[in-house]
Amino acid sequence: MSISEQEQRNMERVKHWEWTWNNDVMRMVEECYAEDCEVSDMFRGRTFYGRAELRLIEEQMMALDASRRMEITNMVPCGNTVAIEMDAYWGDSTQAAKNCVFLTFNEQGLIVTDHSLSL
Repeated sequence: MSISEQEQRNMERVKHWEWTWNNDVMRMVEECYAEDCEVSDMFRGRTFYGRAELRLIEEQMMALDASRRMEITNMVPCGNTVAIEMDAYWGDSTQAAKNCVFLTFNEQGLIVTDHSLSL
C-alpha cells in the first residue's frame, strides 16, 4: 500500500502527539492541536472546543494522576485522518485497552478533530 506525503506527515504528527501526551501534556495542546479543535472525551462523554478548554481539562487530569502513558499499537492513515489503536496506562495497570482514536489534521498538520472510542 502506498501512502501520500500528507498521510506520511500525519503519521509523523501522531508519533509526536503520542510523545507529548506521555511527556509534556501542555506542549501537546500547543504543538499538536489547532486553536479551534474539537476533542471528544471518551471517559466523560463530553466534547471540548478549542485549546483553552482542552488545556483546562488536561490540567485537571494531570492534577488527579500524572502517571498516564499511551502506547500506539496500530495506525491507518486515510487522507487527512489517521485511525489509531492504542492502549492507555495509569500507574501500573492498563485502564483503557484497545482504544480507537480518529485524529483529523488541517493543512498545517494540526489536529482539528480528536474523536476517541473505547472498545
